[in-house]
Amino acid sequence: MKKVLAWLLVIAVLLPAAALADFPLTTEEITFTVFGQRDQNQAPWAEVYVLNEYEKMTGIHMEWQEIPAQGYDENKALLFSSNDLPDLFIRAALNSNNILEYGVNSQQLMVLNDLIEQYAPNLCALMEQYPAIRQAITAADGNIYTMPAIDVSDTGLTSFKQWINKEWLATLNLEMPTTTEELKQVLIAFRDGDPNQNGEADEIPFGLREPSTVYDFGGSFGLQHNLRDTYNLNADGTIHNWLCDDNFKEYLTFLNELYSEKLLWQDYYKNDRPLWRSNLANALFGAFGMPYSDVFINVESQFTALPPVVGPHGDQMWAATNSVVSVIGAFAISYTCEHPELAVQWVDYFYSKEGSLFFRYGVEGVTYYLDEEGNPHINDDILNAPEGFMTALGKINLVPGGGFPVLIDNQTDAIVASDLTKEVAAVFIPYLPEKNLMKPTLSLEDADIANAIEQDLNTYRDTSVTKFILGEWSIEEKWDEYCATLEKLGIRQLEALYQKALDQQVD
Repeated sequence: MKKVLAWLLVIAVLLPAAALADFPLTTEEITFTVFGQRDQNQAPWAEVYVLNEYEKMTGIHMEWQEIPAQGYDENKALLFSSNDLPDLFIRAALNSNNILEYGVNSQQLMVLNDLIEQYAPNLCALMEQYPAIRQAITAADGNIYTMPAIDVSDTGLTSFKQWINKEWLATLNLEMPTTTEELKQVLIAFRDGDPNQNGEADEIPFGLREPSTVYDFGGSFGLQHNLRDTYNLNADGTIHNWLCDDNFKEYLTFLNELYSEKLLWQDYYKNDRPLWRSNLANALFGAFGMPYSDVFINVESQFTALPPVVGPHGDQMWAATNSVVSVIGAFAISYTCEHPELAVQWVDYFYSKEGSLFFRYGVEGVTYYLDEEGNPHINDDILNAPEGFMTALGKINLVPGGGFPVLIDNQTDAIVASDLTKEVAAVFIPYLPEKNLMKPTLSLEDADIANAIEQDLNTYRDTSVTKFILGEWSIEEKWDEYCATLEKLGIRQLEALYQKALDQQVD
């Protein structure tokens, strides 16, 4: 009882009067059936603290039908094929193809346009502030079928951050590199100078994590990672896939030089995450890209931000960025739901600053506290729980694994971002492209064509790029053949399909 009273006092302090007047959302006995994907670190949803507190707050009961990540997609497909649908989908991982199939095509997902306008003032305000949100969640027919997970924090927008070992710089009396050539010279010094002073040549100058991250780090060569893919977004709204551009060829040549001189992690192409984490935790990388410091928290004090370096043509941009929308299909309502207006009101609270704090941290004095500057911190008994922080947090909320329909900002990102991560992220914000969009949802016909092209094109692209970097293919001798093959596979047709969809959204 004391905890409930304390919680009510906290809510009274946190929420404006208008929001307080909205709770409970109903005085009737309302129950929603809910289908979603449960992360391995989350407790059964019926036992999650924040969800139970929110039930008291709203007066709405949820019957949870959560499915483990392994097998979730199969269960989701079976659910729609049987048409035995729940009322709601939460943490639903509905991608653009799902929205096309179950929304635009079969209409099993409810159209949310009017419901959002009437009952989701917090989401509407965010869409007004960040037009990319509406762009991301609008389907090819102009309708909205899902509500997103939104991350406007510096840590979320910057995706990968570029880190460098400041202790190695100090040991070797090196300055922070500011150009690609200076970076190469620093990496050579890391390779040859024994900066960790253990008498062994075990230093790895640059730790590229895996093949897919090659496309994230081309900003110094004028290469954006817009649409979360190999596209530049021009000022006039046109997109361009740069896989055949001379700038990309120059970037690959640079990476090939780093690899051949053992300045780039020699095993990056194996996608060996355990080995990667081991190298990171033992501070064997001189520079690397990583979104958060959680994997190397034991040695994070050795590292600082490596700001974007200036490339050979004067480019200084950070391409490893995210849209403000991290998941387009985090929440949806089935066409069978009898009270969709209550469902939208239920979820819209989490798009407010107060709702974000409540969802991600819980209740002040119970699961978190505020420091002198007003920043929230999870209680030590949760942070240092014997079962591990993420497992303990999974009893409090559904933060582990992400994907919940919620707003994350610079206040509430700290639950997974260390103070150092936040400091490093802020360094990259001035270097982000002006706009960063999600891939638009295509029409049924165009989606079939795009999926077929992308499957073949991406397989060939990744294989070819790895061979270029490892030196198995000569860039000079094989480049024209590589570009000709991409043309045959439909790179320009694919570009045109996405351009068409983007233009339709603008219209």
